[in-house]
Amino acid sequence: MTDELHLLPLLTVVNGPLRGASFRLRPGARTIGREEGVDVLIDDRKVSRRHATMELSQGRALLADNGSTNGTWLNDELVNRVRELRDGDRIRVGHVELRFFDPSAALTDPVGTIRYTRTAPQQPRWRADEPAAPATGATAAALGAPTQLMATGRRAGRVLWLFGGGTVLAGWATWAYLVLN
Repeated sequence: MTDELHLLPLLTVVNGPLRGASFRLRPGARTIGREEGVDVLIDDRKVSRRHATMELSQGRALLADNGSTNGTWLNDELVNRVRELRDGDRIRVGHVELRFFDPSAALTDPVGTIRYTRTAPQQPRWRADEPAAPATGATAAALGAPTQLMATGRRAGRVLWLFGGGTVLAGWATWAYLVLN
């Protein structure tokens, strides 16, 4: 853990009305509960006013239950003593599940925190009547060169028009035969 803001641990709400909300955890003790003035405010009637405490110190994140009525759960186990958190741990208080993310120790980013930017212009899609464009760079390494061309769907549209036109023509001929004879 570090003092750089983007590398501080993060608690993200996984479900409930605050789904998607994230709380950066600074060093020191932080309280989770439903009482005004706590550090992580969760509005759920099953959450105690001062439900649990998280403490960040000396590169460790610790979780303790504060004698809550419904208990604090870490990865589906009841917390009955101080527990050390690891990246990806699930914390449940009341009906709300939180995901602990420690960017300084993470192997992956949590969903929704990576911001993608366009680095190179997109190549146009291949058409059936053109030769395949060669794969380049990281795309070629990851996917390899294409083995065959993809159909563009234009042929299917032509078949549909041909079939529909034939049906209309047959219907018109049948109507003319019945009416005129």
